[in-house]
Amino acid sequence: MQENTQKKEYLSAPQNESCYEYLIKCCEKITADVGDYPVLQSFGCDMPMAAFRAEVERLAAKLTEMGFKKNDVLSVFLPTCSHAVVVFYTLSKLGIIADFIHPLTPPAGLQKTMQATRSKGVFLLNSAAEACQNAVNGLPVFVCSLTDHTTGAVKTAMKAAGVNIFVPEKENFIRYADLLRHDLPPVPDAEKDAKETAVYMHGSGTTGKSKTVQLSAFALNSSAYSQYQIDKYHDYGHSYSLAVLPVFHAFGLAASVHYATCNAYTPILMPKFDAVQANEIIAKNNVQYISGAPSMFRKLYSAENFENPGLKNLTCLYSGGDLVSEAFIKQFNAVLKKNGSVAKLFRGWGLTEMSAVCSTNAHDNHRATSIGKLGFGMELKIIDEDGRALPAGEQGEICLTGDTMMNGYLPEENVTETGLFPDENGVNWVHTGDMGFVDEDGYLYFTGRKKRIIIISGYNIYPYSIEQQITALPFVMEACAVQGYLGEKPIVKLCVSLQPDVQDEEVAKQMILAYCKENFNRFSVPRKIIVMPALPRTKMDKLDFLAMTDPLPAGLAAQR
Repeated sequence: MQENTQKKEYLSAPQNESCYEYLIKCCEKITADVGDYPVLQSFGCDMPMAAFRAEVERLAAKLTEMGFKKNDVLSVFLPTCSHAVVVFYTLSKLGIIADFIHPLTPPAGLQKTMQATRSKGVFLLNSAAEACQNAVNGLPVFVCSLTDHTTGAVKTAMKAAGVNIFVPEKENFIRYADLLRHDLPPVPDAEKDAKETAVYMHGSGTTGKSKTVQLSAFALNSSAYSQYQIDKYHDYGHSYSLAVLPVFHAFGLAASVHYATCNAYTPILMPKFDAVQANEIIAKNNVQYISGAPSMFRKLYSAENFENPGLKNLTCLYSGGDLVSEAFIKQFNAVLKKNGSVAKLFRGWGLTEMSAVCSTNAHDNHRATSIGKLGFGMELKIIDEDGRALPAGEQGEICLTGDTMMNGYLPEENVTETGLFPDENGVNWVHTGDMGFVDEDGYLYFTGRKKRIIIISGYNIYPYSIEQQITALPFVMEACAVQGYLGEKPIVKLCVSLQPDVQDEEVAKQMILAYCKENFNRFSVPRKIIVMPALPRTKMDKLDFLAMTDPLPAGLAAQR
């Protein structure tokens, strides 16, 4: 990192560009200074910007010839791989809505989702093709191989390992590589309104029910521009990022893909995260930027090869999507400093409804235990149960508005609400369902999920505050406080995983209990402490607090 080199204004405030146009606008400024450079790396093989643009244009021409047009929907049933990036920007160019679906979704779930979004086709890996052939109802299936963007010995080795798996011999199954074999002329970008929906993201929504979030190109471009405001100078044309977040998650698409490509942090794409392999990538490449979930950073840290010469190249590290303790941040940053890095791991926060990245600590603005300051182009307020705005220091629900806000939830069979709440001036707000407060200096603090509040004898207990303190204990790896029951009596149940060197679980439980009795009010002291080898996680790699929550006792259920 070059500390005293002034950052150039390669990213500008979004206007009416598609995501593809915004990327090209940014990258043309960069290539004017540094020449052609890799826009992504797949299995050690770089794809130069010129080759990337040529492939987007060829794919766009073929999809147009096949009859796909603006406002159609095509599903992207892919992990974080090179095809997902090329397809995203191609669909953006054509004004086609990219419907991102988790690639581990069972065939019946894929079918249901594609029907709900009225998708007209799907991009998927050849490894998923056979299982999904009866789920697509005869729609076009574009079959991608991980060897498509590899070259030389890498491609040969991958083919020898059986990466090119059987593809059904059906008329509607088309190999991705065959889509590029044509002599069609280029097609123009679709006429657009950048605030129209460009992407569908599937998640739980702020209410906990399954929702499809509609994001516009303007929102995603605004997210990239907001992230750029806290960027440090890097060696443009020679800097890499580690793209391990799933592209089918807003954090992965907005930060690891769109922001990274627009700002020339060449993403090294990992379809499946492996900590040892990721550390090897950091050691061998000039990786400077990583956005990831706390579990990913913990796995990197715990791997034997974490301390390596590549750590000194890191400059920007951001963690979001789940709880990360202050104790772990200090441990992680101490190793970075020891190995000559100026980087620090910073805690952030966001949600899909606001294009994922809402607030973060950064080099120039950071405060312990906070989730940082609000991003550029966003506005927040903290409200009480009656919807009244609260002053600094008072806890309530976090509400957001701004340039990165969604267009609302996609209307579906059981989804009628938009997820947007207009105020008295007609300004739409997202009620996040997250509780927190803002201090006098504008730092935001997360105190827990509104729906996760545990009520005992009329007393509100916020699990996050318990978890934050318990994970600060040196022998605790992770903690999750949930609703428990003793008979029909509600209690706090605490699930923990311990550091590998802990020998006696019972002693550890007694130490946790003693700490809780000394530091918590009596309602917050857990009456059950459960030690697990690892805490259960959702398919999005977040702590699965519902799996750890006790079921409602039969006697209480009968009263409802």
